[in-house]
Amino acid sequence: MVRDYREIQVSSSALVFIILGIIILGAVIFFLGVQVGKKQADLMLKSMITQKTEDKVSAQVPVLIEEEKTAPENQALAEAKQEIQAQTPPVTRTSPDTTTPKASPPAKTSAVTEKPAPSPQTSTGNYFIQVGAFSDRSSARLEAEKFKKQGYSALVKEPFPTDRRPLYRVWLGGFNSRQEAQKSLDKLISQSARDPGYFIVRQ
Repeated sequence: MVRDYREIQVSSSALVFIILGIIILGAVIFFLGVQVGKKQADLMLKSMITQKTEDKVSAQVPVLIEEEKTAPENQALAEAKQEIQAQTPPVTRTSPDTTTPKASPPAKTSAVTEKPAPSPQTSTGNYFIQVGAFSDRSSARLEAEKFKKQGYSALVKEPFPTDRRPLYRVWLGGFNSRQEAQKSLDKLISQSARDPGYFIVRQ
């Protein structure tokens, strides 16, 4: 069998119009798709917003119901407490000032008695016992007061001009002779547990 083939001839101007029509049709379809997508997105957002608001409302409702339920219970508890307080008599508390005063303990007499002087001493002699030397006057005065309480005649000597640094010496005396000063020095040494380092000086 012999088939006949027919050839369609299209001019160039018609071909251009066909291509333009296809492009325009594709653009229209694209824009329609974009608009449909936007509408669907808007609908999804609206549905999500409505679901969230419904969830919030549903979450708040039980709280309100519970508050309404617990309010009468709280009121009933408050009324019961007021009735109990009205029935119980007030408790009177006595201040500590109104209580009977306690007998004050007897004053303790000081057990420390001043030791008498080892020997009667006057400050007319030239012999002294040096019992300390301090860089400040206050420490020297405290040391002198300690020996005065024991019955000694104590004095604080001002620093000598030959001192490299100021020294305030504490002297006991004065004794009329070196023998008297030595007796007092021996007694002081015997009363101390170790050698205090006291020595005799002459003014």
